[in-house]
Amino acid sequence: MKQNRIRIYADVRESRSGVIEELEKLGVLVLKKQLPLGDYLVSEEAVVERKTVKDFASSLVDGRLFDQASRLGEAYQDIYYIVEGSPRYLSRWGDEGHQTLAALVSLIVDYRAHVLWSEGPTTTAYLLYQLARRYQQERGGASIVVHRKPRLSTISEWQLYILQSFPGVGPKTARAILERFGSLERFCTSPLSELSSVEGLGERRAEKIKAILVTPYKPQKKRRGSLEEFLNDRGGEKQ
Repeated sequence: MKQNRIRIYADVRESRSGVIEELEKLGVLVLKKQLPLGDYLVSEEAVVERKTVKDFASSLVDGRLFDQASRLGEAYQDIYYIVEGSPRYLSRWGDEGHQTLAALVSLIVDYRAHVLWSEGPTTTAYLLYQLARRYQQERGGASIVVHRKPRLSTISEWQLYILQSFPGVGPKTARAILERFGSLERFCTSPLSELSSVEGLGERRAEKIKAILVTPYKPQKKRRGSLEEFLNDRGGEKQ
């Protein structure tokens, strides 16, 4: 059976990184777009952020990386950081060389981020290729499509689509929710403790979803142009 060509979305600001050229050498179809979050999308549920080790270390110490990881976690199920440079650099950064290492552990444990190390653009491209291959071919996922309007015909498809609109819920978690609760109504009315027990959801994401479900709607008065400003802000979220 012939497999579809691997597709990866790359943020336009990555054009000078050297990674896109290396991806194309590997036969990847690279689609350049200004992404609101992340540097690369390898599937509908996985986002990748590329950083130099110096930027990664400084972002860990001053806390910027945790804010970014939180936003990425709200939009995607799986978060990956590809860090270009030697991990030995981290031990020489911060108070007594341990502050950055402690922050790294927090990033992995508290924000469920995966950290991969790279020697440079060639290695980064290969890591991206392997990630995309796993998500798009071996795990049976579809190629990533950005801002696709749903063309759904069955109730099951709509149920999955609605669940994936919640922060941090991808296709895999959406299916796990429906298998656990059976219906959207039961999911929406279940207590926080039951929501937290769903594999792939966890307490932090369950709390956000519960807040969305129970918080009364309060219309906000915004001046004209606020939507454009919001989109501009989203486009400038990258660290």
